Amino acid sequence: MNTVSPLVNNVIIKYINKFQTLIIKAVIVMMAFVILSATLEIGWIVFKDLLTPPLFLIGVEQILDVFGLFFLVIIGIELLETVKMIITESSMNVDVIILVGVTAIVRKVMIIDIKNTAPMFLMGMGVLILALAATYYLITSSEKEFKCTLNDENE
Repeated sequence: MNTVSPLVNNVIIKYINKFQTLIIKAVIVMMAFVILSATLEIGWIVFKDLLTPPLFLIGVEQILDVFGLFFLVIIGIELLETVKMIITESSMNVDVIILVGVTAIVRKVMIIDIKNTAPMFLMGMGVLILALAATYYLITSSEKEFKCTLNDENE
């Protein structure tokens, strides 16, 4: 026997949705701060590397580090976009989440030191790349729309 009235349920759901929106907005602000901080860090590293002898030349090792940081910023921007979509559309597109995963794996592949990495780890990365690529292909080639709805539709 359900002793809670539908009105109480609606009020609870309304407050939960407001709380969820508040948390998402806080996450957006924090992510924006982290992305800005990472961008400033990249600028500082590039500036510092350009001014150390030999002037205006960046070594290969530093370039790989900077590219890894660029990809971190790109991943952060993609995550920020996903969180923004959650707040504006009250839903998440699964394909966007898969693309963020692909971007993260590409970053890892770009900065990996193949000479000092275990072969099993490389095989695992390859399997992960194939799985993400196959998942993205199946999601985008199907006629269905894969979304996770977050808020109650009746609001």
